[in-house]
Amino acid sequence: MITKIVAQLKTGSIKNVVAFGAPSLPAPPYVVVKPERDGIGRGRAYRIIAHFMPGQNIFLEDYVFNELSNLLDNFTARSRHNNYNRLLTEQDYTDIITSNDDKTISMERVFLLPSRLF
Repeated sequence: MITKIVAQLKTGSIKNVVAFGAPSLPAPPYVVVKPERDGIGRGRAYRIIAHFMPGQNIFLEDYVFNELSNLLDNFTARSRHNNYNRLLTEQDYTDIITSNDDKTISMERVFLLPSRLF
C-alpha cells in the first residue's frame, strides 16, 4: 500500500515523495511516507512527513492541513495482495519541527488504514 500512497502523493504539488528508509532524500520540498503500527490496534497508520525550507511555514501548513486532506482522505487502492483499502483522516499531527538534520522545517500528519491482523 505504501507504493500506492507515494504514487498518489506525487499527483499533488510536491513531486519529491519517498518511502521511509529510502537510501537518500530528495531536495526540499519533499515528503516521506512512513508506515507504523496504530497505537490502539485499529490497523496500520501512515505518517506523512512534509519537509520545506525554513521560512516556508505558511506553505508547509497549507500542504499538511489542506492538500494532504484532498489527496489522501478516503483514498482507495488495492494492495499487492489485491485487498481493497481505504485511508481515513486522523486528527493526529505535529506542529512545525525545526530540528531536522537537513536544515528543513517539517510537519507530520497521520492517516489510518483500518485493518485486522490474522
